[in-house]
Amino acid sequence: MILRNLGEAFRNAREQWQRAVLTALGVMVGVVAITLLIGIGRGVRADMTQQVKDLGVNLLVVFPARIDPSALAFNPNMGGMSYLKHEDSQRIERVQGVVRASVLSFTGGGVRAGEKEAYPINIAAEPDWFSIRPVTLKEGKLFTSENESQAVAVLGSIAAEELFGKGSALGKEVTINGKPYQIIGITEDLADEKSLFSEFSFQNVAYVPWAGFKKLNPQAQIDRIMVQTEPNAEPKALTKQIETTLGQRLDEQQYSVFTQDQLLGLIYRMMSILEILVTGLTSIALFVGGVGIMAIMLMAVNERSREIGIRKTYGARRADVFVLFLFEAIIISLVGGGAGLLLSMGVSWVLATYTAVKPEISNTLVLFSLGISTAVGIVFGLVPAMNAARKNPVEAMRSE
Repeated sequence: MILRNLGEAFRNAREQWQRAVLTALGVMVGVVAITLLIGIGRGVRADMTQQVKDLGVNLLVVFPARIDPSALAFNPNMGGMSYLKHEDSQRIERVQGVVRASVLSFTGGGVRAGEKEAYPINIAAEPDWFSIRPVTLKEGKLFTSENESQAVAVLGSIAAEELFGKGSALGKEVTINGKPYQIIGITEDLADEKSLFSEFSFQNVAYVPWAGFKKLNPQAQIDRIMVQTEPNAEPKALTKQIETTLGQRLDEQQYSVFTQDQLLGLIYRMMSILEILVTGLTSIALFVGGVGIMAIMLMAVNERSREIGIRKTYGARRADVFVLFLFEAIIISLVGGGAGLLLSMGVSWVLATYTAVKPEISNTLVLFSLGISTAVGIVFGLVPAMNAARKNPVEAMRSE
């Protein structure tokens, strides 16, 4: 009986295909909005996850402010004064389970060569940083303890190409924050991967030695202490030891120690909240599409009153009529949902191919979108189906 009603519902929808297609457009728009925005959000989360993992393995990060792991965002004081000192890094290195600790300072500004400018992340780092996060050199060398007091720089290939084109940048001079630096190395960055955050990540960086930078800028503060741990060290236990070590000199509000998993947890928590908000907002389009289905189906019930009367006269039960009209509403909604899903996949492919945005349309998201479409058909098809089922066969037969 169900299969027969389903077949009849398909035939009715096919006979009124123009009306069905126009009605399904509302659902299609809603599904496109939800699928694309969730897919883009998941793609961004994957990109951010890769950026955190690219920092290196067995890594802890010391921040210059208290960050609540249960909070939805970073402490606004993160952009304020840092109370971290180089001696904190040295004391951390003495903690059992720590391989090395290296300070980082974000120097700000851009990089200038003649009339050209580039805007990588300018980082003052110690030579040990390159052991924590190994880089691939395109040419030249990295600064070491032997020349870390000199005005030298290691430039990322993205910035180097912006400043010097395809030619070699080795030995040339650049100006960073008004100070001249000689380029001694070029790192091989992954610009061809078109990461959404490649322009603002460790794929687009200009490094200068921290000791030399501190000599030129005595008031410079330490923005991060990057801690590399032994592979067999338990991260949470080591985090507590480092917090205890820092707590001997600093107030607990002046620092936080995070593992990579905790950093990713913060990212995932924020992205999940945004995903819920986006889904809620885009659901308005689905609601409008559902109202359209209900209006069209109510009109169809009135137009097909005689058909309903004939069906009941020949033995059709209320349940049969109810299921028939409910199936028609679901089919219309699924047509819109399917079309929206195909359109979303097409747009996602275009974005992934020609832009840095990499939407993730997973099987789970496909099932979710189809499930939402089915739910819209059921919810907004109930009232028309009930109206059709309740019609008196005698009065329905009299309708024209």
